[in-house]
Amino acid sequence: MTKQPKEKKHVREVLFVGADPGRSQQFETECKAQIGRRHFVASTQDAVTLLKQGHIDLLILDLESFSRPGDVRALGELISSRRAGVETLALCPANAAAWLLDLMPHGLQHYCLSPYLSSELTRRLEDMARKVDAFDMTQRLDDRGDIVDINSAWLDAMGYTIDEVIGTPFENYLVPESCSAVQKALVTTSSNPSTNTLVCQLRRKDGSIFDVALNGVATYNTHGEHLQTRCELRGVNYFLADKWKSESLLQVERELKVLLLVRSKLQQALMGIKDVNELSFLMCHELRKCPGIVGVAFLHKDEHDVMQLDACMSRDDEERDSFAEGCEDMLQSARDKASGVLSALIGGEFVIADSLAKIGGQKENRLFHAMGVRTIVGTPILAESIMFDEAANTLGALCLMLDRRRNLPHEWLEVLSELGALASFGLSIIEWNHEKADFMRQLRDMAMTDTLTGAANRRSANQFMSREYDHSQQEGVPLTLIMMDVDKFKKINDTYGHEQGDQVLKVITRVAKDMLRESDLLVRWGGEEFLVVAPKTSAAEGFALAESIRLAIEKTPIEGCHNVTVSMGISLIAAGQSIEDALGGADAALYRAKESGRNRCIMAEVTPTDDTKSLNP
Repeated sequence: MTKQPKEKKHVREVLFVGADPGRSQQFETECKAQIGRRHFVASTQDAVTLLKQGHIDLLILDLESFSRPGDVRALGELISSRRAGVETLALCPANAAAWLLDLMPHGLQHYCLSPYLSSELTRRLEDMARKVDAFDMTQRLDDRGDIVDINSAWLDAMGYTIDEVIGTPFENYLVPESCSAVQKALVTTSSNPSTNTLVCQLRRKDGSIFDVALNGVATYNTHGEHLQTRCELRGVNYFLADKWKSESLLQVERELKVLLLVRSKLQQALMGIKDVNELSFLMCHELRKCPGIVGVAFLHKDEHDVMQLDACMSRDDEERDSFAEGCEDMLQSARDKASGVLSALIGGEFVIADSLAKIGGQKENRLFHAMGVRTIVGTPILAESIMFDEAANTLGALCLMLDRRRNLPHEWLEVLSELGALASFGLSIIEWNHEKADFMRQLRDMAMTDTLTGAANRRSANQFMSREYDHSQQEGVPLTLIMMDVDKFKKINDTYGHEQGDQVLKVITRVAKDMLRESDLLVRWGGEEFLVVAPKTSAAEGFALAESIRLAIEKTPIEGCHNVTVSMGISLIAAGQSIEDALGGADAALYRAKESGRNRCIMAEVTPTDDTKSLNP
């Protein structure tokens, strides 16, 4: 008996969405052997209508027929609106792979990058057809072998309506070669009701044939009479699909875990980056450690706005020189072309080339192929970390070269795009360091300075006092604190307004700073209260300093209101005394100054000891 050739897997009913008639015809020509009935529509609205009518197994989106970001929402809603069991395949331009980041959150899982080879697309359809065949059908047969009940998966897989099937013999749907084996398998007894699993072939309503694995369990009444047999029919890929999916998910999880760890390490290191060379070296060095990555290239625009190769590293150090030469050739080729995958990357697009042939036929492609490179993913480095914004300024690009051709999951693509944002942030830091050398110093000053008066804030004061306190206690030198409060400040605000009150605080700050030494620190302690920290200052010297500040403020005219006065409390930090106790003493002395008439300085009450005498030379 002549063995019949194995029939190719095919998807039964396909909906193609795209406005370009030429591309629709190309798809029709190349893939008609892998698909059954075909529908072609030009808009997402027409696609929604057909999906609602049912009978669609595969939705194909020709993304070159649409524009980003204008059509993202409509396409996302179309993908989300699919009924259960309908797969979606996106024909995505390799030079605009950001479409995948837009649509994967809506449920897109499968894509084929164009320009694609005919074999590429048909292989993708065959892979998806295997998943279509990985169904779970059930049926119930009576004692004559007629079908008395079936589930929806049976009807979907076979293409019949329930009225056409109920009451008909199951053997009507078997190919003749499978009938004998199925009849034998379905012979059961009350003592042995289970059937052995066997592989058989069914014929759909459209005439196509597919393989299923069949097993069943029969039920009998108390008299041993057969009632019915419940059969399970699963596509031969049912178990393989689960296995492939589990293995794929585990591999993706392992690779993603390493990639996330590398990303975290890069995030932590970015603030210490000094120049572009250090940034590019760090990113290439860390990313090449990730599983599946053969090499990494970091591109950056120079002062003439020309893209340059800053760093590149291969997984194998022995191939470093040849890899660098290949990267240079690849970059030069991209510069010379007005279009193409790499040219799009230089222009700021997220790109994926799952075949070196999609980049060109140059000698570097042969080199990369020999190194094991099968896919190149490029993420742009854009100004201000604005990913995939066409109006954003392109600063550079990051190319990751992978060792196999495969569809990358959404998590992978997201992390790869985030790496571009990290590089952008690193370049921004470098730019700040080069063009604005005092930028970081200004940030530190802002964190340590009161924004209204320009005096130090409490955070700065605590650090300064802690440092000077340790020095005072270790070296036996005096340290004095002066607490100062504006007299009747509430009345000033109530009479002249809060804006005038702010002006008073600014004038007092300026006058007090003029009276201090470089070693002293003026702090806005809170509200209208100030603190002077005076290192190497005895109690007598601290009191004299406080008096000079008080008198200077009293004599200073302030435009918009009457002259103001301040009350002050002075405290010397004795040996073994804590900063908190000294602050409490100064605050208590200030309170006594205000209670005794204001506009005066009062020394904190301290019981003299040998240690305190040693701090008062």
